[in-house]
Amino acid sequence: MSSKLYEYQAAGKPIICCADGQPAEYVKETKSGVVVKPGDYEAISKAVFYLKNNPNLDRALGDSGRRYVENNLSIEKIGEKIMVVFNKVLKK
Repeated sequence: MSSKLYEYQAAGKPIICCADGQPAEYVKETKSGVVVKPGDYEAISKAVFYLKNNPNLDRALGDSGRRYVENNLSIEKIGEKIMVVFNKVLKK
């Protein structure tokens, strides 16, 4: 999965995802954007204008993505997860 998704989330930007599979599921799961069918340019255009015309939703999706990154993917959180693994290994 592209690191761009994480970068946009960290910046608090809502995502318009034009992909299938893991990226689309990730965007849905994190409630950080809108998923449209790949190659459906009309749907992409509608999504852009929809977010532009709904600033509260735009902001909410961006905030949701940023919170997800802060709570799960920040350097501190990743460090904590690594320490948990190290401690489990050392206890064996």
